[in-house]
Amino acid sequence: MSAARHFFSSGTVTNDELKSDITADIAAARGAQKDLQAHGQNRLAADMGRAVDEHLDELNAANNGTWRPRHSR
Repeated sequence: MSAARHFFSSGTVTNDELKSDITADIAAARGAQKDLQAHGQNRLAADMGRAVDEHLDELNAANNGTWRPRHSR
């Protein structure tokens, strides 16, 4: 689902599905970050680090019950 979660109306997916999706995004971004660092792509690795931070913020909001889709009405 990845970023598609921001286009669904609130309540379309369960809280567990939402948290699972965000957790998968965190793992994928961390993996990409480590891969980029290993290949000397430090600027791109830093971008992936910022993406991880955003996903962690989303997970925190989901845990607090304050998460809302960004682009849905």
